[in-house]
Amino acid sequence: MKILEGKTLSASVLAETKSAAKKFEEIKSRKPSLKIINYYDNSASSVYMNLKIKKAAEIGIDAVEIKPPESGGKKEFLKILKNLAGDSLTDAIMVERPLPPGFDDWEFWKNMPSDKDPDCLSADNNAKLYLSKTYAEIEKGSFFSPCTALAAIKLAQYHGFSFSGKKAVVVGRSAVVGRPLAHMLTSLDATVTLCHSKTSDLRYYLKNADYIFLAIGKAKWLKKDMIGENQVVIDIGTNFDENGKMCGDADFEEIKQTAAAASPVPGGVGPVTLALLLKSSVTAAQKEGK
Repeated sequence: MKILEGKTLSASVLAETKSAAKKFEEIKSRKPSLKIINYYDNSASSVYMNLKIKKAAEIGIDAVEIKPPESGGKKEFLKILKNLAGDSLTDAIMVERPLPPGFDDWEFWKNMPSDKDPDCLSADNNAKLYLSKTYAEIEKGSFFSPCTALAAIKLAQYHGFSFSGKKAVVVGRSAVVGRPLAHMLTSLDATVTLCHSKTSDLRYYLKNADYIFLAIGKAKWLKKDMIGENQVVIDIGTNFDENGKMCGDADFEEIKQTAAAASPVPGGVGPVTLALLLKSSVTAAQKEGK
């Protein structure tokens, strides 16, 4: 089985981003600035947040965590967003999920400033994404796209896979990964089935797919008896198993017996997502004062 590692692609993107960040600092006399709003320390997302902050520092981006008290409520959350949106020294804003109940809604999406939105959380960037008819429009970068979904596609392409005329199954219909990923794959001329917890006969779709994209957040959920042979599995899940070890939505040790290729967790989609997020953060900085 071919292992679809993401570290090499990530390193290439980060090298380009480091160069862009250095050029920005030379012109503006300051580093690009990324503010990360995070409510929960123990979430899987927080693990990546700490990696973002560390990697950002290495390539010349000033990344800072903002940790509001949950007791401040939604009003305080929206106030923080508004202040960051109006702060000329804040170039990019990342909001880690999960958010407290009731926070992740239309009011948040419409208040997220689209020009400081490297991970496509705003209503404006989402509208532009779904109105795009081709992948070239998405890749052009005139608006920000969801970094995790984009990373999954770029990782497969980097390892020589293409999607035109192929059957792709996306398991998970979240607004930040599953649905935008399905749209992106469709724009690449794949025939896409978006599956979820209410999909009947899910194994049928899994066994008959050319590509399987997993984004459901269930540790080692995909077993070898659930898939066919010679398929490509792109694992986007970030979980922790019973031993506290990070793992994906697929049982990697099982599926490698039958899959043609699969991305590992950690070391697959994750590093590419991080690199694309930092790249988009510098892009946001470069657009500052446009």
